[in-house]
Amino acid sequence: MIRAANTVGRPIYPTSALNRPHEGRLFLMTKDSEGVLTLTLRMSWGWLAALACLLVAPWLFVLIGARQHHPVACDLPLSSSATTNRILRARGGPWGDLRITRIVTEPPVESLAGYLVYPRPTWHFKGYTADDLRNLLLSAGLSQPQQAELLATATFGPAQQGFVAHPSDTLLRALRPDSRAILYGALSLFPENVFQHEPFRFRADLESEWFEASGVPESTVEKVRQLTYRRGKTLLFSDPHLILPGLPSDQERVRLLKALARQSTLLIHLRITEHTDVDALVSYWSARGSRAKDIRPLLDSIARSRTAIDLDIAHLLPRFARKRLYTYPSADGDRGELIYDCHWNSMNFWNDPPVEAFADGATVIRTLESDYDVVLGDFQFGDIVLFMKSETQAIHSAVYIADDIVFTKNGPSPHSPWILMQLDTLVSHYETNIDLTLKGYRMRRR
Repeated sequence: MIRAANTVGRPIYPTSALNRPHEGRLFLMTKDSEGVLTLTLRMSWGWLAALACLLVAPWLFVLIGARQHHPVACDLPLSSSATTNRILRARGGPWGDLRITRIVTEPPVESLAGYLVYPRPTWHFKGYTADDLRNLLLSAGLSQPQQAELLATATFGPAQQGFVAHPSDTLLRALRPDSRAILYGALSLFPENVFQHEPFRFRADLESEWFEASGVPESTVEKVRQLTYRRGKTLLFSDPHLILPGLPSDQERVRLLKALARQSTLLIHLRITEHTDVDALVSYWSARGSRAKDIRPLLDSIARSRTAIDLDIAHLLPRFARKRLYTYPSADGDRGELIYDCHWNSMNFWNDPPVEAFADGATVIRTLESDYDVVLGDFQFGDIVLFMKSETQAIHSAVYIADDIVFTKNGPSPHSPWILMQLDTLVSHYETNIDLTLKGYRMRRR
C-alpha cells in the first residue's frame, strides 16, 4: 500500500482550492433524495496522471530488477581483447558453446619437499667425445676462459657414458641467456640432468602471471629473470640452487618453488540453453556410445531448465580424468601416479581403475597399433595425440577434448598436475631444437 505522509483518514485538497467548498476536491460526499450517501472522485488530468505513475512505478522497478537478475544467454562473441575477466569463447563445433577461463595452478607444499636440497650440479653429456663437447661449448658462445674452466672439470667415463662436468656457480651466473639456452638444450636430452630435462617453465606471452600475487619479493623475481632462458614460446628456469640457499627461510624457499612450479591451465564450461541440441552434444561427448547413458540425463535436465547454464566440462569426462583434473599426484592415489609418465595417463583416459601395464612403452606402442586407427586430421573427443620428435620417437602424449584443447599431465613429477591446455601452449612446453609434429590415434569401436 502506498501512502502519503500525514494524510491517513482525511481527504487531500489541492492548495488552490482550499477556500472553495467543492471545486478541486479529490473526492466529494453527497446524499441523494433517499438519503443514500455517494462518494464521488474528482481530479484534474494532471493529478490523474500523477496517481497512475505512483501506482505503476513500483511494479516497473520489480520487473526491471527481475530481468537484471535473470540469467540471459550472451549472444556476443568474447575475445581476449574484449574482456577483462579472461573469458574466451571457443570456436564453434560439435562440442557445443564452450567458454574458457585461463587460470594458474600451483602445487601443494608436500610435492616440493625434495627441492629444498641443493646438490651441486653435475652435467652429463652422454655419448659425447672430447671434440663433441668442445664444439658444443663453442656453438654456445662461451668465452675461451669459460670453455677452459668447464673442460677442466670434465671427466671422461666409458664410451657410452661420455663426459661428466661440474660447473661452478660463478660460471653459471655469468652465462648469457642464449648460451644458457644452447647448453641446457643439449643437457635436456638426458634425464640425469634433472633441472634441464624437466625445467620450471611458463608461457613467455603470459610471463606476468608467473609470479603474479605469489608473495615472492620482486628482488627474488629479478634474480630468477636473470637466469631464465627461452626455447621457442616458453621461458625456462633450471638453476634453483643459485637462488634458494640465499633466501632467509624455508618458508621463503617454498613460496618461490610454488611460484616456479605454476602452470597455466583452463577452466572450461559448456553453455546450455533450452535451444541447445542435446542429441548433438551427447553424440560428441559420449565418443564411445556406452557413455551416452552417463551424460544424457544431466544435459537433458539442464536444457529443460529454461535458463542459460554453464556446465563445467569435468562432468562430461570419463572417471579417470574427472577425478584427477586440476589435482596433483599423491602417495595415496592409484599405484604409480607419482612415477608414471604422460603415456600411462593418456592410454588410461577411458580406464577406471587404470591399467598399470601402460607404464611400459612397448605395451603402449603395441596397443596403439592393434586397437587404434591413425587420425590424419579433425581430432575428436578422446583421441590420443602424440608429439613426435621423429617418425618413431614420441616425446609426449595427451588426450584431445575439444577445439584445440587437450587433457594432459606433463611429466611424472609430483608437482605436475592433470590439467587442460591449448595445443599450441603444450607444443611450446615441449619445444626442442627439432620441430614437433602431431599424430593422432582413435580407439576402434567394439
